[in-house]
Amino acid sequence: MNSGGGWRGGFRRRAPKPPEDPASGEAARGKAMRLLARRDYPSKLLRNRLGEAGFDAGAVDEAVTDLEDARYVNDERYVESAVAGRASRGQGPVRIGLELVRQGCPKDLVETAVRRDDPEWTQRAIALRHRRFGREAITEAKERARQVRFLLQRGFTSAQVRSALATAGDDDGFEIEDSPVDFDADDAAD
Repeated sequence: MNSGGGWRGGFRRRAPKPPEDPASGEAARGKAMRLLARRDYPSKLLRNRLGEAGFDAGAVDEAVTDLEDARYVNDERYVESAVAGRASRGQGPVRIGLELVRQGCPKDLVETAVRRDDPEWTQRAIALRHRRFGREAITEAKERARQVRFLLQRGFTSAQVRSALATAGDDDGFEIEDSPVDFDADDAAD
């Protein structure tokens, strides 16, 4: 029973206020600038957010095109920044690439920025394994499976995982099935 002494609710998100003029490119640009003030967006995601806010497709197109011309919205910059940020948090190339494609980033930009065969990803997998599990050799199959699962869930390829475990003296020649991952937007939506 609440005695009225305090507020015992949670914060509720207010329903977005519909725009006064949904066909106004200037109003859509203002909303986009407010969104961009908080964080960077790829163009497709920004278009989606403006559409959800109630703006017409023509107004959204006008606003985003204007912001792209002014270089406030730049997919290439967004992808490079997102790859660097996620990699620094210990995510691998497969996971990063799929997340960016799901957000609507152009596939060719994602493939260029991620470069899964870059040796740097193997070094990142090794460093992550050492940070998480130490440098000790793996002696049990159960522990090997746990480390393999961890690195694969982080988005590293099977070759990168094998290299990371090999640095711990695990050279049993075990096999990890590599699922072919293509940064295809149709597959990413599943």
